[in-house]
Amino acid sequence: MEINAFYEAIEKHPELRGVSIGANDAQEGGQFAVEHITSKLSTVVPCAAVESADWPVLEEILTGQREPEVLHHITRVVGYYSRVENWNKSKLGELNDRRKGRYAFAEAQS
Repeated sequence: MEINAFYEAIEKHPELRGVSIGANDAQEGGQFAVEHITSKLSTVVPCAAVESADWPVLEEILTGQREPEVLHHITRVVGYYSRVENWNKSKLGELNDRRKGRYAFAEAQS
């Protein structure tokens, strides 16, 4: 799908809103951030993915009806958003430890 056609499809869709275009304004290496208004699901779509997919597939992914095939896992553990795939073994261990935490309130003992 062409980038301009994707942009127009987002603009016309009643449930989707284009939030931003990043990195070189949709040139090589660029990406779109799209929000599904109903569910507040935000998805970052690389321009390469737009160019290699058809609109029906992209629409299903952006509206939450289908899981994307390739995901970049991003977290803010290090103080800013970064891709988990780029982390070393120690930082991945720290992330796993944080997910296993018990985040419940303890009863006050009298």
